[in-house]
Amino acid sequence: MLAKFQDKLNVKIVIWTTILGGFFSSMVKWGSEVNTPPRAPGDMVPPAANIDAWLGWLGVNSHSLDYVYNGNNVWGLVSLYHWGFSFVFAFVYVVIAMYWPQIRAWYGAFYGIIITVIMHYFFIPLFGFRMVGVNKDITGWPWNLTWYEHFSELAGHIWWAMCIEICLIAVLAHFGRPIKGDFTMSHSPRALR
Repeated sequence: MLAKFQDKLNVKIVIWTTILGGFFSSMVKWGSEVNTPPRAPGDMVPPAANIDAWLGWLGVNSHSLDYVYNGNNVWGLVSLYHWGFSFVFAFVYVVIAMYWPQIRAWYGAFYGIIITVIMHYFFIPLFGFRMVGVNKDITGWPWNLTWYEHFSELAGHIWWAMCIEICLIAVLAHFGRPIKGDFTMSHSPRALR
């Protein structure tokens, strides 16, 4: 299974796709939430809730790195959180694609749908990081969410994952690897001649 990581070029493909895909996809996801906000004003923001729950004991909270830019308050730590997850999920995408190219279906949209279902419809409500409105008694399971949130999260994750795929295609083209199917060339290049 680790044979594909013994090829130095495969490692470069993973690293460069993680860097480019993580950077650009985080901008796309964030931009999609500006145009189609997933939550109403006052609703719990899952990244902020995660930070407060996991780092609160260290005296760190979701507003620890807030700053003002052009007269606007910006949640600095929540921004870093979003960026970090984009890099992690870009890495996960390219590694899965090495072993299971079908994850790249519909130019990565399939991956975006899977992430929405796993994270937003299962793990986030399971851990209690999404409540509906100001009512702390209603957990954010899919059937309790608004149409607006469903659309925003699903569309945002599809665009985000497609951005990672576009970065993967660019990296594969740069390194002269096939942009479809098995790009790892785990077999001898001489066998292709």
